[in-house]
Amino acid sequence: MPIAVIVADASRARILATREDPGELYELEDLVHPESRLREQELVSDGTGSGNDSGGHGMHSMGHEKAAHDRQAQIFAKELSAELDKLHRRQQLRRIYLVAAPSFLGLLRASLSKQCTSLVSGEVGKNLVTHKLEEIRAQLPKRL
Repeated sequence: MPIAVIVADASRARILATREDPGELYELEDLVHPESRLREQELVSDGTGSGNDSGGHGMHSMGHEKAAHDRQAQIFAKELSAELDKLHRRQQLRRIYLVAAPSFLGLLRASLSKQCTSLVSGEVGKNLVTHKLEEIRAQLPKRL
């Protein structure tokens, strides 16, 4: 598998590949990070509590509502990066293309090892993780 295409968001990643250029994509792995799909209250065991709004608008939670989800996205980006390192060691990858939701693309890029970063040949900032292989291929350069 000389060319890998990583299609991901904060809770799922599909590792696609092609053996020839230009070639059809096939799926190697479908990784799911279930913690990223949990509700915030399920991720945080000891919440920050709640309080009354001094303006009389009722109860609201106190603290950063997205903090636990952001942390889970970082964890998943690191797990995905480790998986790419394994593929690199076993398969001698020539190139990597990243296709990810914009918010996750930055986390993934920051988590990649130097070896894998040097193999990144292109990026697409779109969430295509649930799309068909043909639709994903259409978003990539004609020649990978």
